[in-house]
Amino acid sequence: MKQKFLLVISILIIVTISACGSAEPTLAPQDQAATAMAEAWLVITQTQAALPTATPVPPTNTPEPTLTLPPPPTIAILPTLPPATVAVVPTQGECNQAPSPEPKGKQVRIEIRNESQGSVNLSLGMNSPNEQKECVTYSFVLSNNNNDTTATVLAGCYWGWGWVDGNEDSIARSGSQLMCMTDTNLIYKILVTKERVEFR
Repeated sequence: MKQKFLLVISILIIVTISACGSAEPTLAPQDQAATAMAEAWLVITQTQAALPTATPVPPTNTPEPTLTLPPPPTIAILPTLPPATVAVVPTQGECNQAPSPEPKGKQVRIEIRNESQGSVNLSLGMNSPNEQKECVTYSFVLSNNNNDTTATVLAGCYWGWGWVDGNEDSIARSGSQLMCMTDTNLIYKILVTKERVEFR
């Protein structure tokens, strides 16, 4: 009788412990959306970083025959829009184009400094098309030092969004504050921190 009583008590304890451990925490819809956005950015930036770079061909004395092949297809970059809560999203998605090797509109010079203490996959996207109907998104990979990265971009107003890969991963964004760069005589200086992309 005593053994049966101990057996029943043991079974009740095991059932109680297993029932307590089965509850899984649930995420709020905002957390799920933020996680999905972060995972999408990670895939986009890893894909962008894995693309081959053009290497110059050494000059030769004999001219090579010219081939009349059609131009290679352009690589479509997945949309790099900021989170849905930001009010600077382009209206029709035309600004998610890759930059042309020969832009038609005016260009400005920029210097980007990474002070996030991690490496950053940064996207700078135009908020609206320029006079030449160009509307593009630029991608940059910044190392975790404080050296400036220089580039030339189309003149216009931009939003910034970056995935920071460091000791504490984070997302840097310009939020609702657009960075307008229209004066071709200036060098615009952009700062990336753990949470912000802004002028410095």
